[in-house]
Formats: sequence, structure tokens, C-alpha cells
Amino acid sequence: MASDQDTFEQPQPRELSTGAASSSSVPPVSVPSGQGLPRLPRDRQPTRYDPLAELRQRADSSHISPRFGDNPSRDADNRSVDQSAPRQSAPRQSAPPSPRLPLTQRLAKTWPIWSVGILVAVMGVGAVSAVSLFRIPNLPNCRAIFWPTAAATTRLQCAEAYAEQGTVEGYLDAIALLESLPSDHPLRGEVDLRIETWSDNILDLAETTFQSGDLAEAIAIARRIPNHTAAAQLVNEQVGEWNQIWEEAEAIYTAAEADLKALAFQDAFAKAIQLLDVGNTHWETVKYDELTAKITAAREDLNQLGKAKELARQRTLKAMQEALKLAQGIDSQSPVYSEAQSVIREFGRDLLAMAEAALERRDAIAAGQMLEAIPDSLGMGAEIADMRTFIDASQLAWQGGITGLEGAIVRLQSVSADRPLYGKAQALMGRWQDEVKGRTQLEWARQVALPGTVADLQAAIIEARQISRSNAAWEDAEAQIGRWRSQIETAEDRPILSQAEAQAQTGDLAGAIATARQIGPGRALSDEAQENINQWRNSLQRAEDGPLLAQARQLAAQGRLAEAVAVASRIGAGRALSDEAQSSIQTWRGQIQGQQQLQAAYQTAQAGTVNALVEAVRLAQQVPEGSPQRAEATQALTRWSWDILRLAETEAVVNPSRAIAIAAAVPAQTEAYAQAQLRLREWRAAAQDQPQGTLTMP
Repeated sequence: MASDQDTFEQPQPRELSTGAASSSSVPPVSVPSGQGLPRLPRDRQPTRYDPLAELRQRADSSHISPRFGDNPSRDADNRSVDQSAPRQSAPRQSAPPSPRLPLTQRLAKTWPIWSVGILVAVMGVGAVSAVSLFRIPNLPNCRAIFWPTAAATTRLQCAEAYAEQGTVEGYLDAIALLESLPSDHPLRGEVDLRIETWSDNILDLAETTFQSGDLAEAIAIARRIPNHTAAAQLVNEQVGEWNQIWEEAEAIYTAAEADLKALAFQDAFAKAIQLLDVGNTHWETVKYDELTAKITAAREDLNQLGKAKELARQRTLKAMQEALKLAQGIDSQSPVYSEAQSVIREFGRDLLAMAEAALERRDAIAAGQMLEAIPDSLGMGAEIADMRTFIDASQLAWQGGITGLEGAIVRLQSVSADRPLYGKAQALMGRWQDEVKGRTQLEWARQVALPGTVADLQAAIIEARQISRSNAAWEDAEAQIGRWRSQIETAEDRPILSQAEAQAQTGDLAGAIATARQIGPGRALSDEAQENINQWRNSLQRAEDGPLLAQARQLAAQGRLAEAVAVASRIGAGRALSDEAQSSIQTWRGQIQGQQQLQAAYQTAQAGTVNALVEAVRLAQQVPEGSPQRAEATQALTRWSWDILRLAETEAVVNPSRAIAIAAAVPAQTEAYAQAQLRLREWRAAAQDQPQGTLTMP
């Protein structure tokens, strides 16, 4: 032990320490900042041994050149050279001395030399440094040392090397290496501080492991801390805190997953937010991202399932196929998966129902396509097989007649009682059996109606009416009953219609109409009778109203338009000549209006003033285009527009300003308007240099 104490108190001689130093390959370890060992007080601090000091001394001594005088032969050579130097330089001393240049000029002339010298010096320093670095002796090989006889310096150096690895095993090896030092060792206090530091580092590594998400490993690491250290006293408290954090995080995550299964996305996301404050990096990052990704994926899956439901509502084959593809695309790990499977089964049942509806429409191809679209994974093979049997039987039934129905019934009998669609098969067979009975009854009724008499037809109708309205044969029976009834009504009403036609041929239109009206509406000959009635009524009304319309036209030709309108108005609406009479009345009223407008224009123009002539032109322009007075009105308004212009020309001789006002009153769309505009430009140009007077209209 004395040797160990000496080792820590003073440096060892070179020959005592080189052996241990040369056998090591592990470099000395420097303690990180903040974790260094506290130094003892100066009065109690022993002289520390630096393991690298001897290595540095050896490296430095290997590069020192031999001093002058160490080699006598070399000194003799040097002296001989020095003695011969004066003799060789003697001739040079006889030359006259040259003038000495300034320092800057000498440096400028020799710059290549001193530049090369500096470069050589730098390269030499680098080479010497590299050689010195490679000549540093190896550090101890800690794994190959026999520790019971190892020096304390070697233990400390290797412990620092182990600790420098920064791993749990490295710290534990470092602690174990120094634990063997006696308690009264001079550096025991410093060693204990290092052990405490390394124990704290182990606990920090356990915390890092916990934060990375490995709780069991973190606890295992913490439990390996030596019991006599201060860090070991914190392990139980730290482990309890870790367990509490982990249990809280797991509870939050489990509750969020339950909300996801219930498709309560808002609640699940709210719980995911709570993970950000649990105090564990793994739960706050990895598990939080994992949970939010699940929520996002579940939302997308739910939206995808909603889109599939929207497509399925269209109830078309293409839409159902797209809906199934969307629903089947939801992953089995998704919270929406169970609902998606339920929706897929619902889609399968919908396709089966759509196939049945297609059969009701007698569309066997569409029904088969619906069955093909049902996924095999739904396990509906039995239902699909039964429905294919229904398709085959229905195609037989659609052939018509009793034979086809009986063949369809035989085909459906293959659906046994243990089949899933047995009930529907029995119902369909019952319906077809009733149809067979109905068609048999209809055939019997047709046989009864063959003689064609009214009595036979009525008897056939009675037989056919025994078929139930719910029977598939009722539609044919009802059509046949209608044909028989039409034959009966035709036989009953034809004599009446023939009598009416005979009356009309004799000129008794009123009597013919009265006779034809005996055929009531909805009977077989009602349309024919009504057509004859309308024709006879028109002929009768024309005979009654024709003289009135002729009289009105005669009055109009005489110019007595008001009387013509009164006579034509006596033809009532809805009669045969009412439309023709109304057209004539509108024409005559237009002519009356034109006469009135033209007469008012003549009366207004009689005043002879500019305003009167302008108003007369306006009234004449209101005469309708189709009125016989339109040509006369055009001539009159043309004459009156020229009269206005002549008045302006007359006034221009004495009062140009007033002439301008009169010419501006010539109405547009009259013959004199263009000439009036020319006069206006002339008079206005002439009046620019003359004072303007007050314009007054006559």
C-alpha cells in the first residue's frame, strides 16, 4: 500500500513508470464540464500524479538535438573548419567595402529567400509535431491488466476511460474498478466524488431511456446503481414517478382508443392533447403522433364510408360497385372497419333486393349483373344460387301461357325448405299457381263469348270478372272485358247513330243532334257521335249566323263602320263564326280609330299656328298602318310639315331668331325635316354675329 500512496503523491521516475505506460492502449479520460471532481483545500491537497507528464517529457526529449561538445570528433571538425575559414576569406578582406543599403531595400531584394525560409520553417514545425504525436507511447490496456497488483494510477486512468464511454456498463465498470481502493486512501474523497458523479450519470441514462419509451429498461438501469451512493437513494422515488407517468399516459391512450372505436373523434383528439403534458418524451411525441395519425385515418375512413353510402343511395349497378370498392378499401385495423363490414353486408342485401326488383321488371340480364356484384366474402352464395333459380323460373313464366307458368313452378320446386329463399320461392309459386287458375278462367270466358251475341258477351264478362284483381291474369282479363263491353255498346248504339245520320241527311240538323246525344260519354261510339254532333252544330250555327256577318260586312263596305261592328257583335263567342266575326270587328274598329285620329288632326291644323300644325302632325302619325286613312294621313302630315317650314322661312326675313325656333319645331320623320335642318344650320351661322332676341312662339 505504501507504493500506491507514493504513486498518487509524487511523480515516479521514468524507469519505474514506462513499463505500465507502454502497455496501455486507452487514452486518458477528461471529465465533462459540470461533472469534474471537486479539488481539496490547498493545505490538504496531495500532489497529484499526471499520467501524461512522463509521456510528454519523453516526447520532448526525443526531439532535442545533441549539445555542442558531446561528440569530440565532430567538435574537432568544427574547429578545423573555423580555423581554415580566415585563410579562405583573406583575399576578400582586401577589397574596398561597398556602401551599406537601408534595411527595407535589402529585404525587398531578398524576399524570395526569406519567403522560402518561412515556408520551410512552417513545414518543419508541422513535421516535428506529427512525429511527436506518433511517438507518444500507448496508454494501458485496461482489459489485460491484472488488477490485484495494478497501481492506483492505472486504476484511475482506466476508470476514467471506462466512464468516458458514456454507457451504463462503462460507468459501472469504472465504479467497480475504484471501489476496491481502501477507505483510508489519500484520494478516497476524490474517488467517492467521481463515483457519485458516475452514479448520477447512470440515473440520467435511465431517465433518458425512460424518456425514449423503454420503462422496463429504465427501471433495470436505475436498479443497478450501487446502493451506497446518493443516487441510489433516489431510485425508488424516480421509479415510482416513472410508473405513475406511464400509467397515466397508458390510461389516456386507452381512453382515446375507446373513443375512436365509438367514432367520437373530438373526445379522442382532446385526450390526445393530454398526452402532451404527461412528462414523457416518448408519449408526448411518438405515441401522440401515432394517436393523432389514427384519429386522422379514422376520420378519412369514415368520410370514405359516407361517400360509399351516398353512392349506394343511387340504387344503380355502377354506383353500388363503386360503393363496395370504397367500403372494402377500409383497413382492418381502422376503428371504422366493423361498421364498414356492416355496411358491406347491407350493400350485399341491397344488391339482392335490386336483383329481385329487376326480375319484377322482367330484366333478367340486370338481375344477373346485380348478383355478380355481390362480394364472395359476404357468404351469400346460397341466396345468390336461389336467386339464379328465380331468374330461370321467371324466364319460363315470361314465355306466356299456362305451359310457361307450369314450367316455372316446376323449376322453383327445386328450392328446398332448408334454402334461405325458400319462403320467397313458395310465395312466387303460389302467385304463379293463382295466375294459372286465372288464365284458365279467362280461357273459359273466351269460349263463352265466341258466338258474339250481346247475351254471350255479357256472360263472358261475368265469367272473366271472377278473376281476382290481385291475380297476375287480371290485367289480360280486364283488357278482354273492355273489348267485349265495346262490342256490346257498339251493337246497342249503332242504330241510334245511324238514325241521327239519316236525320242530318234530310236537313234536320237539330233533330240529328238530339238523337246522337242519346249515346252517353265513355261508350264505344261516343267519340264518333260527338264528332258528328260538332259537325252538325257548326253547320247549324253557320246557317244561323252567316246572314248577320254578311250584313255587317255590307255596312262596313258602305263606310258605316260603327253599325257594322254592332251587327257583328251579335254573334256570340264559341259559335262557328265567332272567330271570323271578331277578326272583322277588330279591323273595323281600327278603321274607326284612324278616321277619328285624322279628323282630329284636320280640326287642329285649322288654327294655322306652328303649335297647331305640330300637334296635327302628331295626331296624323297615330293613324294605324292598316287603316284605309293611313295614306291620307301621310299626305296631310307631309303638307303640314312643309307649312311649318314655310312659316319659318317667311319669319327669317324679319326675325331670324324666331325663324330658328319655328324650324326646330318641324317634327322628325316628316318630309320637310331634312330641309328644315339645313335651314337651321344656315340661320344659326348667320345669327352668330347678331344679338339674340327673345324667342316667342306664335
